[in-house]
Amino acid sequence: MIALMQDSLIQAGDATGRSFYASKVSEFLNSEPDLIVGRLSKQHIAFHASAEAEQVRAWVREVEILRQTFERVGDTSHQWSILLEAPLLRLGKRMDAIVLMPGIVVVIEFKIGEASYTTAHCVQTERYALSLQDFHEASQSRLIIPVLCAENADPRSLNLSVRNGSVGLQRTNRNTLGDVLIDLEKMIDFRTPDLDALSFDLSPYRPTPTIIEAAQALYAGHGIADIGRGDAADSELQEAARILRAIVREAEAGRQKVICFVTGAPGAGKTLLGLDLAIKSRSNSQSGALLSGNRPLVHVLTEALAADCAARTGVSKSKAKYEADAAIQNLLGYLKEHTDGATPPENVIIFDEAQRAWNEEVGQKLMGRPTSEPALFLGILDRLDWSCLVCLVGPGQEINRGEGGLALWGEALAQSAKSGSVWKIIAAPQAIDGGPSVSGAGLAHCGTLDRNQLHSEAGLHLANGVRAYRNPLHGDWVAALLDSQIEKAKCISALMASPPAMITRDLRRAKAWLSEYRRGGRSVGLLTSSGAVRMVGEGVPPAPRSDDLTTIGHWFLKPYMDFRSSGALETPMSEFGCQGLELDYVGLCWGNDLIWSGSEWLPRMMRAPRWQIIRESEKKRFRLNGYRVLLTRARAGLVVFVPKGSADDPTRSPFEADMIFDALIAAGCGELD
Repeated sequence: MIALMQDSLIQAGDATGRSFYASKVSEFLNSEPDLIVGRLSKQHIAFHASAEAEQVRAWVREVEILRQTFERVGDTSHQWSILLEAPLLRLGKRMDAIVLMPGIVVVIEFKIGEASYTTAHCVQTERYALSLQDFHEASQSRLIIPVLCAENADPRSLNLSVRNGSVGLQRTNRNTLGDVLIDLEKMIDFRTPDLDALSFDLSPYRPTPTIIEAAQALYAGHGIADIGRGDAADSELQEAARILRAIVREAEAGRQKVICFVTGAPGAGKTLLGLDLAIKSRSNSQSGALLSGNRPLVHVLTEALAADCAARTGVSKSKAKYEADAAIQNLLGYLKEHTDGATPPENVIIFDEAQRAWNEEVGQKLMGRPTSEPALFLGILDRLDWSCLVCLVGPGQEINRGEGGLALWGEALAQSAKSGSVWKIIAAPQAIDGGPSVSGAGLAHCGTLDRNQLHSEAGLHLANGVRAYRNPLHGDWVAALLDSQIEKAKCISALMASPPAMITRDLRRAKAWLSEYRRGGRSVGLLTSSGAVRMVGEGVPPAPRSDDLTTIGHWFLKPYMDFRSSGALETPMSEFGCQGLELDYVGLCWGNDLIWSGSEWLPRMMRAPRWQIIRESEKKRFRLNGYRVLLTRARAGLVVFVPKGSADDPTRSPFEADMIFDALIAAGCGELD
């Protein structure tokens, strides 16, 4: 009899291939506890080489508590399903237990021996549940309940009210776990198709990591395939990564100089692609680095990589920081170090946001010579016997003077050819022909560049966004909105599962909305335009300067309980501090530096004591692009705060504020209030 039960148990576990154990509750109750623990240990060894004694003891207690719980609930629980050590993230995280009831997914995190409900354990449990809600296909149509079971903690009252499609965290001990399941019986929805353990295990799980999480994963040795979502955007990234690695190998083998242009919309994964190539190059025979002129992005990523590496490997923080700084470097520092003759150690260089390369005028100011940034780069890399320069190109992100777009690269390449230096040019079609993907003319339209030099590679364009995983059309909506095409924006919003943004006139309401979504370690924060200087009158303090890197690092990396964190909702960040980075939920404080005239957006700047309309086309583009950055930082949700203004303050006109509000409502925003 025991052998038969063991065979049945192994078959149940092997049927899924993902969870360590999965079966009906009735089978779970009829199986010997030792056999269940043995199954867990066997599966654990397949991943970790050994099953630690402490982990085995924890499993023994978990199985005991679950058996007692189901016996207390009674016969109705026997038709439910249970999974133990169910996989969540592709990087090895597993949930202790999942209980599947009709229409309900219960996520149980055990803390054996614990006598309290710590904040870290609460956040961990909520994060598991929210990850299922966001990324697990079968769970998204069901009610998800996170349950933290601290074995010896004092009992807590239960609250099964539904918030934002899920139930808040339930805190239980070994004796009160059954109370949750008994109360949940009243909420069972038999209209929802039954979900068994096998269906749950095999349902697609498509996590979308933040750029910080993705960088940490890549730095730890994982590949793009490990952190992708298994969808079209993931396939694009993997194919582009394969193409770039092949180009690097060919350049090295043939001792060639190759320049590549990768294009894609904001949030399509260009920086992730560049990080992958830089880190993989450093681990192979080549040496590579990602360069960015975005100092806040470089600082935040290197700080995050160093902290994660130190915690993961035990190396000192200073050594980890030194290695991270070599992989991701500040662009201007690189140029200053190598412009005057020093040969760079890296053969593979990735230039992030290459369309923002500066012209000769800025070169004179920054480097003391009238040379454009592309020309300087080509000159530096020309000293090597082979090199591969990968330029990541996006649209509408120029927010500083002197950023010349692809035309500067075309001119520099044409001039380099005249001087006898031969560069093989491989580019996405969009980089060659120009258009909205690159915000202007392409390489083929640079009058001095021979089109025959251009090799088109369709796989170097990333068409699908990965940042806004809730609303993949969000980037299109932002583009239509800022092009003053309100009706088009409204039509795009109608195709979305939820409004592209919520909107409110009450800052406290916006903060409350963000606080609701802060559960489970989700990142939230306030953003505002650098030109919105009168938001101070609305209770929004100024954003830190872009060179205040320590403050920006704390804002992105500290937990919300720390007042320096974005999640504390005390200080906003401007477009200069957040460009290239992201949050899960954003509160955008819309200022009077971009008002609606009735037919178009009017960018303005403060000339104290009054606003002045910006007439110069380049400055107008910078202000619109600043809002483009701010509107595309949210991965999951956006709320816009439009102040009511003050009749006593001409710089905070209520009429202008109402016009902004009405335009955003007309464009498809949902009213929060």
